[in-house]
Amino acid sequence: MDKQATGQPVFTPRRERGIDSFRRSMRRGGRKRGKSPLGAVLKGVLISASITVIGVALFALILNWWNASDRAITAINQVVKFVSILAGVTSAMGAADSGSALRGACVGVLYMALGILCYSLLMGQSPQLTAYLADLGMGLAAGGLFGMILCSRKGG
Repeated sequence: MDKQATGQPVFTPRRERGIDSFRRSMRRGGRKRGKSPLGAVLKGVLISASITVIGVALFALILNWWNASDRAITAINQVVKFVSILAGVTSAMGAADSGSALRGACVGVLYMALGILCYSLLMGQSPQLTAYLADLGMGLAAGGLFGMILCSRKGG
């Protein structure tokens, strides 16, 4: 018996490849590709800056109740910077298999450069690169090391 004779609908698969099929395949292809390294680094810098703002705000609230010395304030500021760089490098790594140290170093240097620029603007000073080379070097080293450590932990 024929299916049409019984009143059941006939299913015929759609074999033509129109614009809808093209759009679906483009969406699937976009999901397979990873993020661009530049976008990942910029995301890491923004996350680092956000964590720094939150950390400094919390630290300022704590300082209202705690009479800390200048050395303690400097040490805590360094810890906030390291935690921020670690969070930024972690977010910039994503699923990257290669270039982790370079990606981390870029996040660290750009984060520190952004911090130096913001500090200079807030204090009304022109940025003097020679005075801030130590901070840039720390960002480069910390970001690169965090990138290598995170890559080796992911692989192992």
